[in-house]
Amino acid sequence: MSPKLLTVIIPSLGMLPMLEQCLDALGRSLEAAGVREQSTVAVVDNASHPPLPPKRIAAAGAELLRLDGHHCFARANNLAARRWPAKHYLMQNNDVLVQPETIGEMLGLLGRMPQVGICGARMVFPDGSLQHAGVVFGPGKKGPYHLLRTKPSHLMPRIDREFQAVTGGCMLIRGELWQELGGLDEDYPFGLEDIDFCLRARQSGQRIFCCQGSESLHFEAMTPGRAKLDSPSRALFMSRWQGRYTIDG
Repeated sequence: MSPKLLTVIIPSLGMLPMLEQCLDALGRSLEAAGVREQSTVAVVDNASHPPLPPKRIAAAGAELLRLDGHHCFARANNLAARRWPAKHYLMQNNDVLVQPETIGEMLGLLGRMPQVGICGARMVFPDGSLQHAGVVFGPGKKGPYHLLRTKPSHLMPRIDREFQAVTGGCMLIRGELWQELGGLDEDYPFGLEDIDFCLRARQSGQRIFCCQGSESLHFEAMTPGRAKLDSPSRALFMSRWQGRYTIDG
């Protein structure tokens, strides 16, 4: 059997009510793009206690991969990608509510631009301020950060734009590129594995864009215990990449 067009991978540690909202919004976006039947939605239960209920996940139109032990974000995504191979992979956080237009816009950009291997999504916080519209890099220890984060949305033009990196909160990747790079680097405890992947993609000659047409909603950083894992991930990233990316400002 040939692989499907798209596998959407959503790791989740508990947070069932938020996850169900995420899946509902995702289903509407897949339907609007006309790709629902060509897609697999894969929820990775990252050792939730209690476990995510299979019947409720199935009722939301998703497959469920239950992990008995807690794994890093990279490992959770890599396992699902191996289980459900596809022509494209969409990594998505369980606290992101995509707009009906989002999936179609992202797939459309990759369809129009064969030299682009990764496409990110514009996202806003619940108050309407920007959460993500592309990742840029600062000097010294500043490293990668979200352009215009928390600023009013109107400050960022609604024009698709090239960046060195985009966030894995909602990131579309060509399947060939995923296989070439071997997926996400599992050395990262939690965070910056997405930026590492983008920089490795650029090394292989791929371009990276962020779609700016629609604004998905991102509640961000709702996963329990994330904060204590941010520092080691950042230290690893800077040890590997500091001085090897272009300074944006």
